[in-house]
Amino acid sequence: MNNIRRMLDRGLEIVGGTLLAMMVVVVCWQVISRYVMGAPSIWTEELLRFSLVWLSMLGMAYVCGKQEHISLTLLLNKAPEHLRAWWMLVLQLTFALFSLYILIIGGLKISGISMLQVSPVLQIPMGQVYYALPVSGLLIIVYSILNITATVKSLRSAPQTTTPSLEENHD
Repeated sequence: MNNIRRMLDRGLEIVGGTLLAMMVVVVCWQVISRYVMGAPSIWTEELLRFSLVWLSMLGMAYVCGKQEHISLTLLLNKAPEHLRAWWMLVLQLTFALFSLYILIIGGLKISGISMLQVSPVLQIPMGQVYYALPVSGLLIIVYSILNITATVKSLRSAPQTTTPSLEENHD
């Protein structure tokens, strides 16, 4: 399981880093073409917008895999360890269900509907831009499964505190 997580993490780091570096180069070209050459590039804004969609969706999957997403932990930090583990299970199941219904099913529907719509400048089907939703949803489900198995393993390996029965206390 750790090998799968490492491969996913590394793949998303490479894709995200490459996408971010490409976006920086495109922004620099946009500034140079507009202010130095006096002829703004028409394709850069659209490419950056679509790249940001993909970067944010892949970043969401990466953060969910690292379990570094935004969460309110005020009460959770004061809870006993076994309750925290159970809460993590509930949270990961919620992520998986959200990813299945909203990102994958909804993303595939919107991608299919938008496939005939073409972007004005780059002339690519908008459905390809929206494929970021089901791809990130699939990655989040894989990460949720990995996180659930790690949490279950930690629950099983945690020392069980048993309370003495009344018969044991009676001398």
